[in-house]
Amino acid sequence: MWDITVSNIAGIQAADATLADGLNVVQASNFMGKSSFMSALQTVMGTTGLYGDSHPLTEGATEGQVTLETADDDYEVRLRRTESGAIAREGTPVLSDETDRTCARLFAFLGENNPIRARVRNGEDITSLLQAPLDIENIDEQIATLRQQRAATERQLEEAEQAASNIPSVTEAITTLESELEELRERRDDLAERAAAESSADTAASDDIADHRSQLQATERTISRLDKQIERTETQLQSKRDELAALDIPDEPSVTADIEEKEAKIETLDLRIDLLEGLHRANQRVLEEDEVELVSSVERGLVADEIGCWVCGASTASDDIEAKLASMADQLDSLREERTALQDEIATIEARKEEIERKRRRETELEDTIGGLRADLDELRSDHQQALDRKERLTDELDALREAAAEAETEVNEELTDVKAEIRTREDELAEQRSRLDALEDQRDAADDLAERKEELDTEIRELRDRKTEKQWELKDQFDTAMTDAIERFAPGFDGARLNVKTDQRNEIEAFELVIARDGRETEIGNLSEGEQELVGILVALAGHRTFDVGERVPVVLLDGISQLSAENLRLLTEYLADTSPILVTTAYPEAGEFGGHRISPDSWRTISDGEPSTA
Repeated sequence: MWDITVSNIAGIQAADATLADGLNVVQASNFMGKSSFMSALQTVMGTTGLYGDSHPLTEGATEGQVTLETADDDYEVRLRRTESGAIAREGTPVLSDETDRTCARLFAFLGENNPIRARVRNGEDITSLLQAPLDIENIDEQIATLRQQRAATERQLEEAEQAASNIPSVTEAITTLESELEELRERRDDLAERAAAESSADTAASDDIADHRSQLQATERTISRLDKQIERTETQLQSKRDELAALDIPDEPSVTADIEEKEAKIETLDLRIDLLEGLHRANQRVLEEDEVELVSSVERGLVADEIGCWVCGASTASDDIEAKLASMADQLDSLREERTALQDEIATIEARKEEIERKRRRETELEDTIGGLRADLDELRSDHQQALDRKERLTDELDALREAAAEAETEVNEELTDVKAEIRTREDELAEQRSRLDALEDQRDAADDLAERKEELDTEIRELRDRKTEKQWELKDQFDTAMTDAIERFAPGFDGARLNVKTDQRNEIEAFELVIARDGRETEIGNLSEGEQELVGILVALAGHRTFDVGERVPVVLLDGISQLSAENLRLLTEYLADTSPILVTTAYPEAGEFGGHRISPDSWRTISDGEPSTA
């Protein structure tokens, strides 16, 4: 059981009611607060203010509130009119998650102002509404981020695989260096013994010269390595600069203005089409039902009937009226084709805008990469200059050492010096190769983890893509199933309806199209009766309710603004929705008769109609 108290919400000044599990019927005549009570329920649930809706604070009131007591918790939402005239919402609603609120507004709260019902009624595109929960999840952005991570992981995996292929050659180089060092050390020991017999005075000078020669050789290797790195970095930098220069990014403001102009034209066309459709449908029905005498006088003739025009009163032939209606139908087709062409142009422009945004993101990426490469290049050039300076210094110092030791140096000492220098060079090379081997082995050992991470990313991308696609196809299947059930249950005056899907080049669904069939051929939603239009809208919303498991998110379904349905069909609809949610609340007029379930009477409520008329 739910206990709800309402103050200054829509047309209700003060009211309280109890909601029971199952069906609840707010049954009363006009101006007694039925729809306002539904607005109060939406307020405490937290869904007002979405999709162009406003918070329903009573006109003239500065504050209003709704409190809800359930078996598990208490909730309170307050509406307050600010100094600027805007209405602010405060408190703790039942639904706090954005996806839950969106699902409730679109798929559970099925009042006359339900966005899906409104778009179906007006023959507008419903794709964005049906996919709203998926858009909130930002599935496409998640996939793009995961693809970037996968690309980086693939590069690391390639490097790891390359490292594994380089290990044998590095291992062989280490073995060779160890063997050469062993021979050089044996030779050094032998020469040292011979040199000791000649003189021990030259040992220190020999060590200095050997040390300088080793440092000089290491510096020359560093310079060579830096030369290659600088060349590679300059090549990368130029490549990125060329790519950046080649990016052609059109000016977006003109594109936006173009879209706004076309959308304005579409709005004008929508108005004209709506007017013509209404006029054509009304006049066509008068002729089809042979009820001309309801609106005008008729003189039956042998060739053609003479009819008094029910607009201007002039006499005209029935054939002329039919010809005019045919001309009007042709004009409608022309306007619809023009609207479709404009919508296609807007889609093309939107694709262009998306391409512009992609190029701008790439431009930013390139600028960041260029900045990083320039910083790397500056650092490499600085290191290169330092190495050149060090080489020059070591060369001068080595020349000085050699000149000082030249006179005293014997042939043995000279050879010993060479061997010592060679040993130090080989030791440095061995240390570099061992360090390189350690790095390569670390990269190789990471390959399994990288491959596993790549598989994880592949799975995440596939699951996200499949989730979106599965939900999109489920929407179609759920609507088709609901429509089949409705045709059997309600027996409307049309054959049925279905959701057609439009796919892109990757065979991914990009749009839904509502198709209505009557008398074996497609027809417009506007050609259905008002009750049939509302039934189709409710079934579209119900498909979303089932697809996104809204019953697990939102504990109540609200049904309002369906006076177009007969009392019998309203009862059938409440029975059809009985298993959709733990609590179902609907409005009804007294003449609709008994519904069963829990009846909510507004007799004790105080509404603004008690003092002045209201639409509540």
